[in-house]
Amino acid sequence: MQELEQTLFGFLENPPGSVDELVSRITPDVYERLKEAVALGRWSEEQRLSPQQSEQCMQLIILYEAHNVDTEVRIGAPLSSECGSSGAEERAVTVRDSSFGDAE
Repeated sequence: MQELEQTLFGFLENPPGSVDELVSRITPDVYERLKEAVALGRWSEEQRLSPQQSEQCMQLIILYEAHNVDTEVRIGAPLSSECGSSGAEERAVTVRDSSFGDAE
């Protein structure tokens, strides 16, 4: 965990000036350790992740993946070529208010 800790403390001491700089400072090893920390909910045997730390780690993971991991790998399947095209079918979706399930 030492490289992960050094990277995270480095962000505090010398904050990145842009998202690109932030992502460039995340090494593949740090990325894997962030995923492990989120999956286990802890930094080490003794130290649990706070909800805020877990959220921040997930944000770093998402940013890293958006810049470094192919879409097919991230989502597990290629997107349809029709996705977002004018040939795609459009449907209206109605969202009910918070009283969903209550008698009207």
